Amino acid sequence: MTFDEAISQIESGSPEPVYFLHGHERFFQTELIAALKRKYITEENRDFNLEIYDARASSVGDWLAATQTLPFMGGTKLVLVNQLNEAGLKANEAEPLLEYLERPASDICLVLTADQADKKKNVFKTLIKIKGAITTEPPPEPALIPWIRKRAQAEGYRLAADAARRMIDHIGARPGLLASELEKLITFAGKEKDVTEEHVLSVVGEIRQENPFALTEALKEKNAQKALSLLDNQLEHGEDPIKVMGMIAWQLRVIWEVKAYQAKKIPPVKIAGEMGAKPFLVEKAMKHTGRFSCEELRRGFQHLAQADRDLKTTGKDPEGVLQTLVLRLCSA
Repeated sequence: MTFDEAISQIESGSPEPVYFLHGHERFFQTELIAALKRKYITEENRDFNLEIYDARASSVGDWLAATQTLPFMGGTKLVLVNQLNEAGLKANEAEPLLEYLERPASDICLVLTADQADKKKNVFKTLIKIKGAITTEPPPEPALIPWIRKRAQAEGYRLAADAARRMIDHIGARPGLLASELEKLITFAGKEKDVTEEHVLSVVGEIRQENPFALTEALKEKNAQKALSLLDNQLEHGEDPIKVMGMIAWQLRVIWEVKAYQAKKIPPVKIAGEMGAKPFLVEKAMKHTGRFSCEELRRGFQHLAQADRDLKTTGKDPEGVLQTLVLRLCSA
């Protein structure tokens, strides 16, 4: 089932009893869950008919217990379970969930989300085959032009094709950011129902996906001021803190690996072959290996591990956690 098909199904009044939303574009997950909340949840029944769990801090038993209690006033209860891919479910732990999938309750809507589905695990093999399984990955850029224009039309505005193209040129294949910037454009256009390329140039900044690379480049240069500015820009435009940290970790890992091969006097082309990487990636990393000693890189990964714990388990402010990480990496 596609995302659009699922939304139509919910709005037409025939949602599935179980949804599995898997993919890195959390915007689509958020949109579908919002549609289900509009369908099932009201101010009067919210305390009784909506239960939300983090799979990393709860058990299958907790989720299934929620499916066994009756919804309020004969409605439908919505049970949300986030981050299933990070729950680390073992086969025996997943068995009750697999049994539930065979006979889901008719007055419960169970929604499971995951950034990715590990198809080596039986629970994910089963989940991706259910009717309510939806891949939430960003579509290719050309497909986003009609998508964002249709979204504008639903708000009563006409988004010109060249304006849509310009938006995607600036932002990239990032539906969440495109939707956010469209809201700004509509506010800016006001009573004018035609959103033009000129509007886009006035309102939409240059925030393409290359920015995470710009951030890591600033970190490689140990330019704290520039890195903090780029970080603030990304977070302001809705970038996922976990993704930002993942990009930083990947870049440092490349530098460390290239540095290790350099120490063995291996030429760049051969390093690329050993790593299974593009030669230009190795050449870029080689420009920065001299800025970091092995001990600094080791400490850098210790800082990353601490930031990861802070983001996932302590509830600390993500912006503060990442700012601290940037400063520590730049002072390495």
